[in-house]
Amino acid sequence: MSFSLQSLLSFSGIFKQMKSKIRRGKTNFLQRRCLALPEELCCRFSLAEIKAATNNFHKDMVIAKGDSGFIYGGMINDGFFAIKRLRPSTNSLLPLQELKCGARMLCQLHHSNIVSLVGWCEEKGEMIHVYEYVSSGTLYDHLHGKDSDPLPWKRMLEICIGVARALHYLHTGARFVVIHRDVTSSSRNILLDGQWTAKLYNFGFSKRGPHSMMTNRPSHKADVYSFGVVLFEVLCCRRVFDATLNGDQRHLNRWACKCIENGTIYDIIDPYLKGRIASEYFKKFVEIAYSCVSFDVNKRPAMGEVEVTLELALERQNKADSKMECSSSR
Repeated sequence: MSFSLQSLLSFSGIFKQMKSKIRRGKTNFLQRRCLALPEELCCRFSLAEIKAATNNFHKDMVIAKGDSGFIYGGMINDGFFAIKRLRPSTNSLLPLQELKCGARMLCQLHHSNIVSLVGWCEEKGEMIHVYEYVSSGTLYDHLHGKDSDPLPWKRMLEICIGVARALHYLHTGARFVVIHRDVTSSSRNILLDGQWTAKLYNFGFSKRGPHSMMTNRPSHKADVYSFGVVLFEVLCCRRVFDATLNGDQRHLNRWACKCIENGTIYDIIDPYLKGRIASEYFKKFVEIAYSCVSFDVNKRPAMGEVEVTLELALERQNKADSKMECSSSR
């Protein structure tokens, strides 16, 4: 069968029109998907259930206050949950998009070191997320709270490993790459459950990254840098920024890096940890933290490497402690 040149030109024009319609249709479809209710991924709660759980958003039920809204504790169907009531916005569509798109993304993240989104509610202008309740507070509170006892070094290592596992999963193991973009203790985004398992929280600033990490895009390395700062914070038990100090000492990462380069890092670590960390594994911990905050993005390790290094440090620390206990008992 043959076609005339006129037929081909005619078909070409029709095809261009079809492609244009497909592109417009795809955009509209994505918008509809973004606003579609993710009921197949997590539970949708009624506003009546939320009000019953929070005693109509009573102030006595508030367990935390964040930049984006209040968090209440409440019982729903015999389970205790953290209920985040998002702040309203002057743009009525934007928070709704954020709620539903955020819910759709979070419902697809399943990891033991990430706070699970159980469900959500969007009704009568209310935008609400319902999360699993994490009972032992935040890493920040345990590091800097006045009434908190110092945590054992091995427990701190386990907490750091938990956060590293969560980030490794987000960067390479989830259905799509997620850049958290707010890995800090000061934002209280690292929570601890009843077994002291670290749980990464608050994906308000997160972005979806490339489907493959085999690209030149360094965005996920921002999470690596932030995690390196957390490692220094854990090691030194100092705030990331302290205005009462002078010069580079105000910025923990700058001061820690300078001390590493001068060979004096041991002098600024948490006094409680001195003598409790095997020297060989202390050096390994410092090296991986230092590489994470490298100014050269390409020299920062992947989170998988960070995770393995910390796990090895914990394993060797356990062996060193066992030898010490055997020697003491003898």
